[in-house]
Amino acid sequence: MPRKSYSIEERQRVKETLMTTVLQCIIDRGLIHSSIDVLCRKVGISKTFFYTFFSSKEELVIQALRYQQPKLIYYAQSLMDDPNLSWREGVKIFLKNCCYGAKNGVAVLSIEEEGEIFRCLSAENYNAFQQEQIVFYSKLLSVFGLPVNSIDPRLFGNMALSMMMVYKSIPDTMPFLFSEVAEDMVEFQVNALIDEMERVKEKTR
Repeated sequence: MPRKSYSIEERQRVKETLMTTVLQCIIDRGLIHSSIDVLCRKVGISKTFFYTFFSSKEELVIQALRYQQPKLIYYAQSLMDDPNLSWREGVKIFLKNCCYGAKNGVAVLSIEEEGEIFRCLSAENYNAFQQEQIVFYSKLLSVFGLPVNSIDPRLFGNMALSMMMVYKSIPDTMPFLFSEVAEDMVEFQVNALIDEMERVKEKTR
């Protein structure tokens, strides 16, 4: 059977489908259950064709996380623009929905998954991704009305990601934490972060 020839538009659709598929796999089952074979079966392509887009599963994951970021910025902006929500309510909904990523379609890597991806990245790719993360968190802070340099975006990123990753790790990876109060923990941490954001916001007016 002759090999199918894909147009530029078709290739772009396949690439986007690979990214959305791996994001959904992270949400549903985690990367450990998401081999390239599994991803290719879900998308309906061969492994050979997969490698014309990405050199590895890890590269796909990094590109997929980049692909998710503008959607998160758009979602945050929609909450800030909602006339029925106060500033605090909008920020709280965003942070809590990210913490409960599996319930809300937001892909958050586990502690083990981050380690797996990191070990496969070159120093150059790692540094590039970290710089992009700083830009992403800076944009989020801007959407939330925080002036540039009022909060270090790296600190904001650390605080937000640590909440999400710890919640995701209970109870499997962090069994000595009390799973029965995991959601209370998220509520406390989100409120504490927003309190600081609100303090900075008021201070810079």
